[in-house]
Amino acid sequence: MTTAPPAFPPRRSLSIDRTILFVTLMVALGLVLIAQLWYLQVATGAQYLERADTNRLRVETEKPLRGVIYDRNGVVVARNVSSFTASIRPTDLPRDRTARTDVFARLGSIIEMSPDEIGKLVEPGRVDPFLLTRIKSPITRERALILEEQHTRLPGVVVQFTPVREYPVGLLFGQLLGYTGPIPPSQVDARVASGYGPDEFIGLSGVESSFEDELRGTAGRQQVEVDAMGRVTNVIETLAPTIPGANVVLTIDGSLQELASASLSRGMNRAKSQQGSLVAMDPSTGEILAMVSLPGYDNNLFATGISQAEYSRLANDVWRPLFAHAIGGQVPPGSTFKMVTAAAALQERIVTPTTNVACTGSITRNGLQFRDWTLQGHGPVNARQALGVSCDIYFYSVAGGNPYSGLQGLGIARLATYARAFGFGEKTGVRLPGESAGLFPSPEWKRQAKGEPWYVGDEYNIGIGQGDLLATPLQLASMTATLANGGTVYRPRIVRELRETGGATRTTYLPEAVRTLPVNAEYVAAIRAGMRDVTNSPLIVPGFAGTAFASLRTYGLDMAGKTGTAEFEGPRDSKGRLPTHALFVGYAPASDPKIAVAVFVYGGGEGSEIAAPIVGEVIRAYLYGVAPSMSVDR
Repeated sequence: MTTAPPAFPPRRSLSIDRTILFVTLMVALGLVLIAQLWYLQVATGAQYLERADTNRLRVETEKPLRGVIYDRNGVVVARNVSSFTASIRPTDLPRDRTARTDVFARLGSIIEMSPDEIGKLVEPGRVDPFLLTRIKSPITRERALILEEQHTRLPGVVVQFTPVREYPVGLLFGQLLGYTGPIPPSQVDARVASGYGPDEFIGLSGVESSFEDELRGTAGRQQVEVDAMGRVTNVIETLAPTIPGANVVLTIDGSLQELASASLSRGMNRAKSQQGSLVAMDPSTGEILAMVSLPGYDNNLFATGISQAEYSRLANDVWRPLFAHAIGGQVPPGSTFKMVTAAAALQERIVTPTTNVACTGSITRNGLQFRDWTLQGHGPVNARQALGVSCDIYFYSVAGGNPYSGLQGLGIARLATYARAFGFGEKTGVRLPGESAGLFPSPEWKRQAKGEPWYVGDEYNIGIGQGDLLATPLQLASMTATLANGGTVYRPRIVRELRETGGATRTTYLPEAVRTLPVNAEYVAAIRAGMRDVTNSPLIVPGFAGTAFASLRTYGLDMAGKTGTAEFEGPRDSKGRLPTHALFVGYAPASDPKIAVAVFVYGGGEGSEIAAPIVGEVIRAYLYGVAPSMSVDR
């Protein structure tokens, strides 16, 4: 019997099959990898490279350097100084909430802020995650160095070199220059739409605000390379150049501003007054040479972030140091308005320059007695004499009529025409924020505002600068300058020119004649003669010198002016008299005017005693360099 061999599987054949399968799988896997590599490197390689570059490259905005501000003599009154800001770019913060909170805590411990405060500033939806958000500014150099040293532990935190404003003569120019600060929330959208960063500083008052566009300049753009922490490591390309802001040259004479502030402060101290204003102008151009409002404030307080306590102190002060009284304060002009009444009466032929009006000390209309400032009266006076002695009866008569003298009177409509020609009741258009228009009342205004009818007494009061008539110190200075130059109303200017960083002139601001007074030259001459008598004549009518002769005779000035003593509502004195503001307007030299000045002292009493010497000091210093010792403490 033959035995069959055992049935074993074909080992060699099985091994070959497994090898083939393994090789096939490896080849397939290799093909897949090759295909994936081809897809990544060829098909979509450019896309991934672009994403990598996006994470590595950024377009940064470079803020321009703000322009410097000079006085007319080239003295710096506002400049930039070095400062540091701690900022965060939200997109570079850790994604993990805990890690992000750790960054806020570490940053807060260095700059003295709580993590919650920092977190709220960069919370999603509040800021653009790709832009730097200011966290605290300024920070000290020491803290900036600590942040730089710890930058690897503070992803998203950036220390910026950010210049801040410095005002070398802060208190002297505070209200005039104003200050810069963060963009108010109500303006953020509009400012960002016009190219500002949401964390930029802008001018918020004064020249800093009204010349914001010129001072700011134009932001530039750069493509930069950043590291994993979001820090710039290299500038790749400048996409748009950064253009610095223009340097602004004011019309203000810094030396005169200092002297005017000191003189006004001394006069206020003599009168025990807490508030006053002064404006000096060049009559031939409308340039403002000095502008002072007291009390004032030091705008350096705002440059680095004013404390809430300090701001509250300023904002709640009843004398309003943050308010520019010289352009925004509305005050009764008193007898300084009599030149307007005289111009209207002469031009409308109510009187001639030689017409005499009897001043008996009072006049009665409709059962009411209207008194002159002197009970005995001045006797018969013409226009020039009436201005020289400030006769109220004369101006009552030409404004509202006088049946005893046979004068019809101007009436309010015709008086309003000339008042507006001088610029009363409307803004002058000076390029400063906060200007008021004043008030020239009318019968319609009185009905609407007070619910009362119009009386002839209203015309009497307005004729002497009282009643509801209100003007700003700037309007009074403009009126004075207009008379000084013979009848041309110039728009007041605060800036002479704009200059490039290198010193080249970019823009020159020329005098702007707004209008010419509709008053004949001979009548303007009569008014100017009366103003000259105010300061120079020892005898105008029997018993009366010019109202400012006694207070200014020692100044040795060829000067013309007008006193003003304006009543206002307040506690009466022991004789039953209302309190009064002190005013004076004047120009010099009377024959060839170079400067016109208006002064207002709140509750200062007599204009001749308090306001006139202030104007005399300012004019003498400007023309002849004779200056008293100066100190400004308000």
